[in-house]
Amino acid sequence: MDMDQRATEIMKIFKQLNAINLGIAGFEEFQEFKKICNCFIRDGNPRCGNIEIYGTKRIICYRFGEQVECFLKYDETV
Repeated sequence: MDMDQRATEIMKIFKQLNAINLGIAGFEEFQEFKKICNCFIRDGNPRCGNIEIYGTKRIICYRFGEQVECFLKYDETV
């Protein structure tokens, strides 16, 4: 996957996150996620992890590699 393809896939994720309008864009954890995405676009090194967005009951789960996957998980304890 080249840089343009990675950028396109990441942009799809951000469009979906904006579409569900959870208001998470202002959270520090979301800014951390954006940094991870930007690094992946630039270098293409695989990354995966979970970022808890405290106070929203949501966890961003992501796996970036040959395929780009991301989803929000609900967790009452977050």
